[in-house]
Amino acid sequence: MKRRSTAFFFLSVVFILLFGCKSNSGSIARIWTNQSEFAAYAELFNISQNHYRIVVEYKENPSEALINTRNNPDIVIGSWLKGEKARAHIIPIDYLFNELRINSRLFYQPLLDLGSIKRRQYLLPVSFNLPAMLFSQEKSELMENNFSISLEHIQALSREFNTQEDGLYTRMGFSPRWDSEFLYLTTQMFNAHFEEGQNFLVWNEKQLSSSIEYLRNWSRSINESIRTEEDFQFKFLYDPPYRLVTAGRNLFSYISSDELCVLPHDKLQNIDFRWLTKDAGIPVRDDIVYLGICKKAENLPAAEAFVVWFFKEETQRALLERSREMGILDQSFGISGGFSSIQTINERTFPLFYPFLFGHLPPQDSLEVPRILPNNWEQIKDSVIIPFLEAAVKVDPPPENPNQYLNTRLSAWRKKI
Repeated sequence: MKRRSTAFFFLSVVFILLFGCKSNSGSIARIWTNQSEFAAYAELFNISQNHYRIVVEYKENPSEALINTRNNPDIVIGSWLKGEKARAHIIPIDYLFNELRINSRLFYQPLLDLGSIKRRQYLLPVSFNLPAMLFSQEKSELMENNFSISLEHIQALSREFNTQEDGLYTRMGFSPRWDSEFLYLTTQMFNAHFEEGQNFLVWNEKQLSSSIEYLRNWSRSINESIRTEEDFQFKFLYDPPYRLVTAGRNLFSYISSDELCVLPHDKLQNIDFRWLTKDAGIPVRDDIVYLGICKKAENLPAAEAFVVWFFKEETQRALLERSREMGILDQSFGISGGFSSIQTINERTFPLFYPFLFGHLPPQDSLEVPRILPNNWEQIKDSVIIPFLEAAVKVDPPPENPNQYLNTRLSAWRKKI
C-alpha cells in the first residue's frame, strides 16, 4: 500500500489554493485516496477543461475513512472498497455505461465483475498487479513457455538446480518460505478463498489445509528440510531479488509487477521473468485499486466528468506520458502503481513505456481475482494471516487442524483491537 509523500501534500495544497479561490464550491469535487499519483492526474484534469475542479485529499485507508465519516467525498479511490460497510456509501454507476459515457468492454472482465453486486456496477477497477518469478536470462531456455511459469515447473527446475558441497547447500533453486507473500499467493492459487463473511472472515478450509501441506512438502521433497532452507537463507539471501538470481546462488526470486517495473534499466538487462501461475490462472494481487462515486456527493456532475475523463484511452496515454515527464514512472509503475484496468492501454501503450513487457502482457482469461475482502484486510493479513502461514509451514509437528489454529489466532487478534 502506498504511503503519503511530501510531493503529494504539496500538490494537494496547491489544488486547494489555486482552484478553491477561483471557482465556486459547486464546481469542485473531492477525491479521497491513498494513491499519490492521483494528485498529478487531478492536476491534468483541471487544466484540460474550465468547467470543474478536482481536489485530492489523502486518506491512509480510504475504505475505513468512508465508513467512519458523516460527510462523504465525491469520489473514493483505493483498495478494499467492496466490503459491505464501505460500499453502503457508494452509488451504482451503471448509468455511465447505459449512457455510453464509459465503454464497459474496455475493462478486463474479471476485474469489472468484482466491482459489481447483484448485476449493479458499484466500483470501477483502476489498476492491478501480478506476481512474477525472476531469474537470470541465462536460464530462459529452461522455461516451459514465454509467458508464465507454474508451481510444478518451479519445483522441477529448483530440484535440478540445487547443489551441495560437503553436505551443505551452496545453490538452492527456491523456497516459498523465503517470501511471506509467496506463501499467501499459494493459498490463493489453491482456492483458499479468504473473503468477508457474516462471522468476520470465511475461507475454504479444505483448500487452505491442502495449500499448507503442499508448502510443507516443498521443503521436504525439494530442499531436504526446513532447516536447510533457513541455513541457506541466512548465509546467502541478503541481496535484492534481481542480484540474487544473477549471482547464481538461487534460481528464482519472487517479485510483484509494481516492484519489477520500476527497476532501473541496467538492473533489467540480465534478468528475465514469468508470471506465476497454477492451472493456467494468474492470481491478481488482492490490493486491486477501485474507484467509486459516493452517495450524497456534493458535486455529482464534476465527479462524473472526472470519472468519464479518466477511463478514456487517450487520457490514460496522456497520464503515462505526463508521469514520465514528471519522473513519476521512476518510482511508481504504470497507472496508479499498476497495470491499467483498460486492456488496450496495457497491450498498445505500456510496451512503449516498458519495452521489456512486450510479449509478457496478461490475457484477460488468465486473471484470477480475489473474493470480497474486509475493509481492514491489509491489517488482518499482516497481523494474522501471514504470521499464521509462516508458523503453519514451519512448526514440527504441524498443526493437527490448521483451520482451528487460524481461528484461534483470529479470535485472539480481534480481542486486542
